Parts: sequence; C-alpha cells; structure tokens
Amino acid sequence: MAVKTRSVLVTGASHPWGAKLMPLLEADPGFDPIIGIDFKKPDKPFKRAEFFQVDLHNPLIAELLQVARVDTVCHLLFLDSYAGNEEYFDQNVMGTMDLLAACAASETKKVIIKSDTKVYGADHLHPNYITEDAEIKGMHQHRYIQDRVELERMVERFIRQNKTPQMTILRFANILGRTIDTPIMRYLDSNIVPTVVGYDPLFQFTHEEDVIAALFHTLKTGATGIFNIAGDGVIPLSQVLRIGGKHPLPVSSTLLKLTSALWRKAGRKGVLSSVPIEAGYLKYNCLGDTRKMKEVLGFYPRYSSKDAVVDFFAHLRIRRYLPYHRAIRSDPLSSEKLQAWIQSRRRASDYLSDLIETFDKEGQYDQ
Repeated sequence: MAVKTRSVLVTGASHPWGAKLMPLLEADPGFDPIIGIDFKKPDKPFKRAEFFQVDLHNPLIAELLQVARVDTVCHLLFLDSYAGNEEYFDQNVMGTMDLLAACAASETKKVIIKSDTKVYGADHLHPNYITEDAEIKGMHQHRYIQDRVELERMVERFIRQNKTPQMTILRFANILGRTIDTPIMRYLDSNIVPTVVGYDPLFQFTHEEDVIAALFHTLKTGATGIFNIAGDGVIPLSQVLRIGGKHPLPVSSTLLKLTSALWRKAGRKGVLSSVPIEAGYLKYNCLGDTRKMKEVLGFYPRYSSKDAVVDFFAHLRIRRYLPYHRAIRSDPLSSEKLQAWIQSRRRASDYLSDLIETFDKEGQYDQ
C-alpha cells in the first residue's frame, strides 16, 4: 500500500531552524517532495530535499508552489536584528507579504509561521497568563520585536482578506539552546547581567529541541490557529541568574532604557548594550497560556522551563573547555578534491618517472 505523501516548502532552509527541521522531514516518507529555499546556500547538501537559493521576493516562488503542489509552507526565514536594519525589515515583513501572496495565488493550503510570545508586549495590566486572542501591543525599541509585531499584524490583515491559505502561528517563549542564537541567550551569556531595581519577573523558557519538535508536530498534524509554546512551569529571573552563577546589576528602568538606546545608536558594545530585550520584560511578567498547546495542538514539550535553563547554563560551563574553533576553516569537500588532484598528479609523475627509468635502461642495453 502506497504511503500518502504531503509536499512541504521550508523557508530559511539554510538558517539554523530550517537546517534542523529539514533532516526530520527527509527521514519521514510522509513528506515528498520537500523543498527548501533561502538566500544563502546550506552548509551541507540535503539528502532528499530540493534546494533553491532565492529570497522571498522572487516571483518564481508562486509558480514553484503550484508546480510542486505544495501543501504546507513552513516559514522560518526571519533575520534577528537588534538595531534598525531596513534590509532585515524588507526580508522579515515585506518578504513575508510576498510569500503569502504567492501562497494565495498558488492555492497553498497551509502556512506555519514561527513567532514569539514577546509580541504581547510588557505590561503590568497583563493577566497572569496571556491567551492567544490577546491584543498584540507594539511600542518596542528593539527591532527584533518590532519586526515580529509588524509581521503578525500584517498576517492578521491577510487572514481577514483571504480564505486560503489557513494560518498557523507558533509563539515561542524565550528560547534557550546550545546551537542557536536568541535574544534571551545574549542577555544571559554575560557574567554581569543588568536587571531592574525592585523587580523580579517570572519567565517561561522553551528548549531549542522542543522548538523543532513543535514545528515538526504541527507539520504532521496539520493543525491551524495560534498557539503559545513554552516548557512547563515558570521561574523567577533571580533564580535563573542563581542557576547560572550570574551576578545581577540592578539598574533603574529609566536608566536602562536610556543608556541601552544611546549605546545602540552609537554602535557600541558593553554591559548595558547587552540587553537585547525590552526593559519592560525585566519588570513585568509576559507568560503565555499553554493550555491550547496541549489540548488543541496536542504538543507536550520535553523540557520544562527550569530544565531548559539548567541545560543552557550547563552547556555554557562546558563550552569554556571546548577547543577553539576558528572562523577561517577549509571546506572539507574542497580538501577532498585537492587530495584527489594531488594523488592523480602523483600517479602521473610516478608513471612518467617509470617511463624515463625504463627508457634509460633500454638505452644502456642498446649500447
């Protein structure tokens, strides 16, 4: 009996999230064809997936979706920026708009978008746990959140104007891991961590493995809607810092905002510029209600919030003893090619030497 397959296209296939998801799709016979697109080449070729090096504005994407009869698009191409960057905004927001237009034109059924619970904003009026139908509040200094807020508002308008594709948005709480780069990791990866005087907010965390698991689960089930994704439980910021052996630097909220903004504009790096999240999140809780994640999506994270924190700091401690990896490294495939070329030249040289030696011997015999 033939296995019923579904076609899927992943944007950002060469960036960390897409690169981690693609092998899972390739290992599952239920997905075929598998297509990856990105504006840069992957570090290593995919085993079964087709890859195209294009950006989200490419007009051929609509035709590609139609010809490949793509069932689901998993949109993971989002560039994190901690300062104003028009090129990133163009890719993150305007590129997503073009992608959705291509999906609508090709009658693609579903689109999955990776987002962040921080789009709810930092507000003392928030309930203890924020449900998915809560208002998205903008007003953020950091471009990382600004672009996500703009993206989600654009998606809201798109949904009102188009019946297809059906949209799924996964809003992940603070992501921690060993192989990726996120704002909360940048914030915690410092011996001295700025905090706001008099505040100790509760945090949720999501382990990077659960991010990939949630994306794959959503692709498999075909669930639609908006879902908060986070590990079980909450943990105060003070406890997070104790687990990591970090030293808090209490700063007033006003000073933190002002100093951080000034240092970002000046292009400087330092203690206060290492706060890639809004000062408000260091004051007020921003906790997503995950009941819908379990009851509707049917997804249960493997790591709790505390487990994710412990694993993250354990890796930071181990990383000190790992060998240093230089940025300038040879391509293994090029090295193999070079080695094969050297061997072929050596064989040719040895063959020539043998001929000369044979010729000399025959010359001696003739004499």
